[in-house]
Amino acid sequence: MKFLGSASLYPHVQGMFRECFVMGERQCYPVSGDVTLGELAFAEPLAVALHALNRAGDLVGTSVLVTGAGTIGCLTVMAAKLAGAVSVTVSDVLDRPLEKALEVGADRVLRADRDAAALAAPQFDVAFEVSGSFAALKSCVAAAKRGARIVQVGTLPHEPLPFVVNELMAKELDLCGAFRWGIEFDWAVRYLAARRVDVRPLLTGQFPLREAVRAFALARDKTQSTKVQVVA
Repeated sequence: MKFLGSASLYPHVQGMFRECFVMGERQCYPVSGDVTLGELAFAEPLAVALHALNRAGDLVGTSVLVTGAGTIGCLTVMAAKLAGAVSVTVSDVLDRPLEKALEVGADRVLRADRDAAALAAPQFDVAFEVSGSFAALKSCVAAAKRGARIVQVGTLPHEPLPFVVNELMAKELDLCGAFRWGIEFDWAVRYLAARRVDVRPLLTGQFPLREAVRAFALARDKTQSTKVQVVA
């Protein structure tokens, strides 16, 4: 698998911070309708969310926890609702991301640093850890009902982490990973083109290429932004 702008392989894959870019035909998807390119740029993170849902199994009638209210966390909220979850709760440590989660369909939000008691009570059928925080993963384990499934979406720190697997054993929890996506990218494009999900509330701003530094500065500030785009 190769990603544009990735340095994980050698030679590195060039990115798209340029006025013109030649794209391989195999990576192009025909789209019709009035959907904007800015919305279609959400296809990749939406595909991540859809793949996580695939790993979780049937969500119809379930109660769902999402830890992390960034772009992928909010898209996981929308995807879970689309898949039939009856309630979706989102936790984060910042107010603005939680406000966005409510805007895109979350039923309840929790401040992880203030609502520890609520996150310690087993109440969820499925939990998605999207923040990449080990503390959040422990919250998922605590808040999951007996027999629940936890899907790890966020990338945790690479150093070894202490983890009490006895909780998984005693509650008979299923812990699985979701890494990137596969066929779900096709679905994401179709959902966006048909406006089955509305990602516009997540788009904080678009900046011309000459203002890329300003765009990156805004994107780093999660108290001010969710998704920032650089456009040619």
